[in-house]
Amino acid sequence: MRRCTTISRLDDAASLHDAWVELADACGAGPFARPLFALTWWRHLGQGSLMVVAVHDGDQLVALAPLHQRRIGPVQVVRWLGHGLGTVAEALVRPGHDDAGELLWATAAARGRVLDLIECRDLGPLPGQGPITARRAVALQERDVCPVIDVHGDAEAHLADPACKRVRRTVRVARRRLAEAGHTFGVRVAHDPATLEALLPDVRRVFDVAEADRPRQHLLDGEWAAFTSAIIHDGVATGGVLVLVAYVDDVAAAFDIVLLTPGTMSSWIGRFDPALAAFSPGHLLQCAGLDWADAHGYTTIDLLLGDSFYKRLWAGRSYQTLELLSGPAPARAVLTGVGRLRERIRA
Repeated sequence: MRRCTTISRLDDAASLHDAWVELADACGAGPFARPLFALTWWRHLGQGSLMVVAVHDGDQLVALAPLHQRRIGPVQVVRWLGHGLGTVAEALVRPGHDDAGELLWATAAARGRVLDLIECRDLGPLPGQGPITARRAVALQERDVCPVIDVHGDAEAHLADPACKRVRRTVRVARRRLAEAGHTFGVRVAHDPATLEALLPDVRRVFDVAEADRPRQHLLDGEWAAFTSAIIHDGVATGGVLVLVAYVDDVAAAFDIVLLTPGTMSSWIGRFDPALAAFSPGHLLQCAGLDWADAHGYTTIDLLLGDSFYKRLWAGRSYQTLELLSGPAPARAVLTGVGRLRERIRA
């Protein structure tokens, strides 16, 4: 018997944890559509109403969308959990159950809601692709790209590829400069709580100096601090997060906070100390990440949002993210107008 439910209580959503993770594994889902990230974001940063839409076939969870809804002016808007934080999200639909995905989206889009879904992974059923939601107006456009490294060995094997000529030279120059200056380079990895506590002060120091030099988004400070700290601590304790810190001598030079899913390491947050930029600590840390991936059976390193020069040096391919807007035309017009007004105010 197939049934679709909309979950608005955090405890009820958390009770799905094991089935949710199993479904995500079956779908090959990324880290942002999983309970560790989605529900932690809701606990610390969520506004409006929780809206996890779940479809069961008998006792088996066959589809799930990690969503929330909030009112913007007169419009009820449905968005991913993690909206606005670089979240590359997706609905989870078990292979062979596309009709469950159609039921999921028909439920999420009911009663005049507007679906405002940004940074969708181009995987699985999306609203408007089936016979029920096809009647709804759907605006779908490309949004961003996520470069990807395919792991075919350790760092030295990767650098030996002819396509990696430029990054190979960067790494070679960095190592030569370290040697000429009499410095050592090392990497410490936290995949247990005790090591994490020892490394976090160095992670925070690098984040502080990086933000002072080039402000972006200090996820270990201000309104995001509690959320990021919870992700890191809970993730390391449960095997879902890895923290790598690079050192020049005894000085922390760069860090990478990685979200782990079966077969894939997703580089979520990474910064470097600009005072040590001459030694390319980010590139040398990427070498350590490749070594760790190869040693532990990971076949992919997802560099996530942003087609930067640094990422292009390492990545061999990328995937496209999408932006989807769907709902009654008057409501979509109001939402678009509010968005433009906010952009003008920010400008």
